[in-house]
Amino acid sequence: MTQEHPFDRGPYLATAVLCEHVLTEQDGVNSLIRIVDRITHTATGPAAPVELQPFTYRLWLFISFKSGSARGVKELGIRVQKPSGESPQAQNLPVNFEGEDDRGVALVIQMELQIDVVGVWWFNITLDDVPVTRLPLRIIYMRQTMLPRPGGRPE
Repeated sequence: MTQEHPFDRGPYLATAVLCEHVLTEQDGVNSLIRIVDRITHTATGPAAPVELQPFTYRLWLFISFKSGSARGVKELGIRVQKPSGESPQAQNLPVNFEGEDDRGVALVIQMELQIDVVGVWWFNITLDDVPVTRLPLRIIYMRQTMLPRPGGRPE
């Protein structure tokens, strides 16, 4: 006998993506603008810092499910994991599955990341504490130093 996965009959993950903006039209249709899987932060100048200086980056997490046979309220968990393995507090949201099997829910979650380290950040998504998916976000730091021109005048 094969073992059943917790979501074999729903809910089914339809979409999970990080993006710069989500437009929701009057008819309820969503448009995802500028899907993001890496952020390049650049510092320029003769005294550009050697190490990444912490900065805030706003983005949107769009997650949608189709109900399948799932009914009722489940808890969606979002845990961001830094490259070091550190995970600040998880965010938990109730999600209500109702109606037909092909109906579902879409969540549009605005996030403000306090980015302080380069590498791959993971967004771990769970439903009732069962892993659903993971989204990677690579942070890159580019340091561009400009040397002054002879005579001391910048270009």
